[in-house]
Amino acid sequence: MIETSLLPGDPTELRLRIAYVDELCDTPDADTLERWDVTVVHRRRVHDDRRCPAESSECGTDACPAYALQDAAVGSMTFYRVHLDRGRNAYAALADESEDLYEIAQVLLDPATGYYAEEVGELLEYSGSALGSATSWAMKAVR
Repeated sequence: MIETSLLPGDPTELRLRIAYVDELCDTPDADTLERWDVTVVHRRRVHDDRRCPAESSECGTDACPAYALQDAAVGSMTFYRVHLDRGRNAYAALADESEDLYEIAQVLLDPATGYYAEEVGELLEYSGSALGSATSWAMKAVR
């Protein structure tokens, strides 16, 4: 059973920071895999009591100059882009990268060719030679 969870803050204040760092550039999978890391940040207003002209217990205005915007990391996700037509066999590259990616490869790809398995290819309309996959995510509550 999937456990429901609350968002880590006001959804209108959640932002994504996407970073692509070519960590696989010196590996045999450099042409086959791209790793994209995404950080989920929550932007919120924080009151700095030291900058407040009033006693903090007396400050009750939203216009107080002691408020500042602050981004807090509240989650992360990792995505992979898999090039089925570049570099080495995509099935082998996924299997070598992680257990989660290996499980995805077992379902979608032919181990011998690294391309979509026959039954998967029949179910999908042409989608090009790249496959996207999310392999991990985590969220934490904002205080």
